[in-house]
Amino acid sequence: MRVLSKNSLAIAVASSALGMTPALADEEVPQKTIQLEEVIVTGEKISRSEDSTLSSVAVTTSEDIRKEGARNLQDVLGTTPGVYTQSGNENWGIRGIPVQGFDEQGPAALNGAISVYVDDAVQSNSLLTANPLSLWDVEQVEVYRGAQSTTQGRNSLAGAVVIKTKDPTFTPEFAVQGNVGRFGERGSSALANGTLVDNRLAGRLAVDYQAEDGYITNQTLGEDANPLRSANVRGKLLFLPSDDVDLLLTFSHNSQRAGLNAVSATGGVPDYFNVYENTETYHKLDQNAASAKLDWYLDDEWTLTSISSATFVENHTVLDFDRLATSTQAALRHHEQTIASQEVRLGYDYDQLTGFFGAYLGRTTGDIDDQLAVSGTPVMDEQGRVQINNYALFGEANWEFVEDWTLISGLRWDYEENHTRINYTLDTLGLATDPSADENISSNVLLPKVGLSYNLTEDQLVGVTWQRGYRSGGVNLRALAQHTTYDPEFTDTYELAWRGNWLNRRLRTNANLYYTDWTDQQVTFRDGSGNRQIANAASSRMAGMEMSAEYLVTSQLAVNAGASYSDTKYDSFVSDGIDYSGHDFLYAPKYQASVGANYTFENGFLIGGNVVYQGDSVSNFITNGSNQIVGERHSDPVALVNLNAEYAIGNATFSGYVKNLFNERYITNNQSDTVMDVGAPLTFGVAARYAF
Repeated sequence: MRVLSKNSLAIAVASSALGMTPALADEEVPQKTIQLEEVIVTGEKISRSEDSTLSSVAVTTSEDIRKEGARNLQDVLGTTPGVYTQSGNENWGIRGIPVQGFDEQGPAALNGAISVYVDDAVQSNSLLTANPLSLWDVEQVEVYRGAQSTTQGRNSLAGAVVIKTKDPTFTPEFAVQGNVGRFGERGSSALANGTLVDNRLAGRLAVDYQAEDGYITNQTLGEDANPLRSANVRGKLLFLPSDDVDLLLTFSHNSQRAGLNAVSATGGVPDYFNVYENTETYHKLDQNAASAKLDWYLDDEWTLTSISSATFVENHTVLDFDRLATSTQAALRHHEQTIASQEVRLGYDYDQLTGFFGAYLGRTTGDIDDQLAVSGTPVMDEQGRVQINNYALFGEANWEFVEDWTLISGLRWDYEENHTRINYTLDTLGLATDPSADENISSNVLLPKVGLSYNLTEDQLVGVTWQRGYRSGGVNLRALAQHTTYDPEFTDTYELAWRGNWLNRRLRTNANLYYTDWTDQQVTFRDGSGNRQIANAASSRMAGMEMSAEYLVTSQLAVNAGASYSDTKYDSFVSDGIDYSGHDFLYAPKYQASVGANYTFENGFLIGGNVVYQGDSVSNFITNGSNQIVGERHSDPVALVNLNAEYAIGNATFSGYVKNLFNERYITNNQSDTVMDVGAPLTFGVAARYAF
């Protein structure tokens, strides 16, 4: 006799109650199961489900991107708990730590606090803050909150963002899209995919161009102050020489030009949306990247992976140095960077033991040419070159030593050499504090990671981890400053994680609770002579949590929510006689929250929206003549309402979005009484896509 399942039994009982005869078992119509899709993450170099990953990771899939109407990386970051953002992507961070850290090295920096990878190629610091990164043809975005140093190495003290674009397939695919919107937004995109050699070689090409005039006007020059022009081209080749070997080649080009993301203010009151400067400010960036990923499946348990990547960056910047309409002082910057790396690792996957071990070799170089010009005549020219060689051995093992209990252990040995040279080839006014530098520094660190997870039930997991975070030292590159060296900085993070699935996997909940000790913290400070220096002059602590939930209410209605709390404090930090101990980090909001939903009608029409809240944060401190902090300058708390919609007719898809529906006006960076950063006003746009 066949035993009916609970669902089948319920159907049979209901049918009998209505006087109907239950269908025979082999004549039953199968009921469609409504469940959230399982999400696989790869950013920690092990492919595993999000539900079994203890790191605080937020994942946005291509389906999420479509349903939420996300257009660029900032749209994703803005709805991720624990990640703060501001308009234009100029300043964003994870758990209160800015993407470039607190040493304020600017576009010349080769060290950062957050690593961003696109198709295994690390992105430059300039691209992370100057370009919101288009999501056209992106497969998945993984945002890791908290140190990823054991896995990723340098530049991941606060976390990492791992972006995977869509790979070539052997199925033909073609699509074109055009979009227009407020403030002169216009763009066009295209992709082509298909077979080049049957069952052996496939290719994919994606092109995206976006332009907008911006919402800030330079009244002195009579022109748009923050226009944006962005072009992205990406080509991928998938080569399958045998059943055991995959080779993926990726080539990309990013070209971007952006203006000034600030407005003038009078007495601390912003002038929405105007600026009065007599020098056009712009940032122009060109980046070319290439990567090759080889996967060789040695047998059912072992895989050899090789990743080679190179990124070439050229950055031009012009800034109004005095920020006035009556004086002409301009800062001119020309920076070039090359980031090359080779990684080889062996991955293994047994019933009770999974992990990897490998080696890494990287070289990063940066050429600096910073000038100060007065009335068009250069009066200072700082030129420099930085070369960083990085070597590492790393590994991680996940061992299910008894049923439902898994021990996680990882270790990275990281060695780095830094050679920095700086000279002032021109210093007409004698401005240089330190006219030359020639420094050789090195560091040698061990970065352990230990964790333990327990499956409470098949759908509930808890775990604890401890890991050491790290960012390498360097040399102060700022013009007109002492070009002194500084040492690495370290964090120790203790984290409690919980993953839960409910209602037959229609509801997914995640939560991470963390505490971080930060020692030898790299900060910019003013010495007794008023010069801006960088040193390991602070220690801090951070505590907080991130929570998120997804609920598939019906097959047509999905809702999501997220929230975070972040408490940051300097334990010890003194600059120019001012004691900042006990005060919050700059730009770090304590509270963030978001709630969203999307509904798909029977005819395919989709409508969605979200509300995103970001609390206020400290932008600057107010001091008195006795070097005492007597007040703080804050950004504004704000809740933004955003909408999106989509409708498909045959091969055509029409979509639209609205950002900041109620046209909220708010300050995002309240540094001074005369210049401020403010949030974008109401914006909207529509797009039409045709796929065939």
